[in-house]
Amino acid sequence: MVIYSGVDRHIRGQAGVMKWIHKSISNKIEHYKFWNDRVIETGLKTQRGHLTILRVYALTEGRDKLNEEFYEMLQKILDKVNKNDYLMLIGDMNARVGNLLT
Repeated sequence: MVIYSGVDRHIRGQAGVMKWIHKSISNKIEHYKFWNDRVIETGLKTQRGHLTILRVYALTEGRDKLNEEFYEMLQKILDKVNKNDYLMLIGDMNARVGNLLT
């Protein structure tokens, strides 16, 4: 099963996020929500309880205002996740570690 949220296929590469769910657990899906073209939430019922999976695709560096808005929005989404759920935050955060040498 594929869950996708994003932009038109003719302008791919700018945004969009996708999640594959194996058919053996697709019947465990309780809900999914498309927050925007960069965040998808999926809720699963597991043997140990509820699992919330957030699949994200962050903006690239150099867009400070947009990056700040993205991470503020992501924090608001995280705050809405049930505190009793297991949580998986998966994605491309476009982070860099260390100094960038030129």
